[in-house]
Amino acid sequence: MKTLEQNQTLTRGEEEVMQALWSLNEATVNQIINTLPEPKPKYTTVATFIKILENKGFVAHTVEGRGHRYYPTIKREQYASDVAKSMLNNYFGGSLSQLVSFFGKKEDISVGEMDEILEIVEQIKNR
Repeated sequence: MKTLEQNQTLTRGEEEVMQALWSLNEATVNQIINTLPEPKPKYTTVATFIKILENKGFVAHTVEGRGHRYYPTIKREQYASDVAKSMLNNYFGGSLSQLVSFFGKKEDISVGEMDEILEIVEQIKNR
């Protein structure tokens, strides 16, 4: 599996196709379309996204009869980690405390969620 190159993120459409592919592990274009929400995109739209994802190095394929079976070359967790690190660096100066403070001020965080965050922090401290 590959790692995300600097500033290589996915568009919303590309990410939607990748989410489907990550959940399926490998699939044809039609199988990907079947997992997408209504209204279903056209075959050519999904095929174009797949081609872009292949060019970016996120997807590869094997030949299956007259068609192709596609599979991700990066794990969902790795992509999520890379995007989160990029967001942290680009918007919060690399400071996790600034990120948490931002969401604490801008969002309605429940007491339960705050307790979960504090519990996670304690677990990390006790490693």
